[in-house]
Amino acid sequence: MSNRSKKFVFIPFCLIAQAYQAQGIVKYEWKSSIKPIVQLLIDNDINIIQMPCAEALFKDSLIRKPNGISKYNTKEFNEHCEVLADEVSKQVHMICKSNYNVIAILGIEQSPSCCVNYIYTNHGMEKRKGLFMDKLYNKIKDLEIPIIGINRKYINKSMKELEKIIENKS
Repeated sequence: MSNRSKKFVFIPFCLIAQAYQAQGIVKYEWKSSIKPIVQLLIDNDINIIQMPCAEALFKDSLIRKPNGISKYNTKEFNEHCEVLADEVSKQVHMICKSNYNVIAILGIEQSPSCCVNYIYTNHGMEKRKGLFMDKLYNKIKDLEIPIIGINRKYINKSMKELEKIIENKS
């Protein structure tokens, strides 16, 4: 009999590889991965699937300045995000068709690609999804999977939200 976990969480690439963040973004105590979130997933035997970093792949570099959504909201970048969202969506659907459970998809707040709720714009904070996350959401909304934005500044709030989902899916 297999002892494998049937629970999955999809995470943004930078959650366990913060070097993928734009220069100057990694400001909190986690230099490589956002440890409280990663540890929570590991402690609960949840399979972790790393989604591609739309920005790093588009720029083909880890060395890039932070840019707001207005700089990324181009035809080329949106097409790029569409392709990446297709690939992630296929994985999500395949896992669900296999009778496994995708308990959540995580994003990173303020990211022009992966935010779930809030992004910083030239006009202040704006409530909206990032470009990649919006495309992914539209491809999987039929599955009713919770999508959570991880806010590094308010990590305890993000942790509680994720803990609640894990508890309800156990």
